[in-house]
Amino acid sequence: MKTSTFFVLLAVAGGTLENRDKISHWINPPPPLSQNATKKEVVLYSTTWCGYCAKTREFFAENHIKYTDLDVEKSEQGRKEYERLGGNGVPIVIISREIAIRGYNPEAITDALNRSEIENAKKN
Repeated sequence: MKTSTFFVLLAVAGGTLENRDKISHWINPPPPLSQNATKKEVVLYSTTWCGYCAKTREFFAENHIKYTDLDVEKSEQGRKEYERLGGNGVPIVIISREIAIRGYNPEAITDALNRSEIENAKKN
């Protein structure tokens, strides 16, 4: 009986560790996107093998954010722009050609999309 309880607890702990990002997102979700935030120009500089790039794509899909995905290893345009940005790791997210977010950071992406919306409203 003790051995089976141990394996159940081990399985639960393993599942929790494996899905900690999803659990964290569920417990403490990022602020909601504004109505027009999903219409901003978003570019993702990524690679196919990068786990954080995959998480960023998943975040975009879950939030219906349209984006251009430039693989810095397969796309010459993507590589040139990545180098111009001083690329030092992926993912890099560019929002409205102004805001650069390095690494996987859904809260920063959400904030930048909403901030971009506010700044555009102030300009008009």
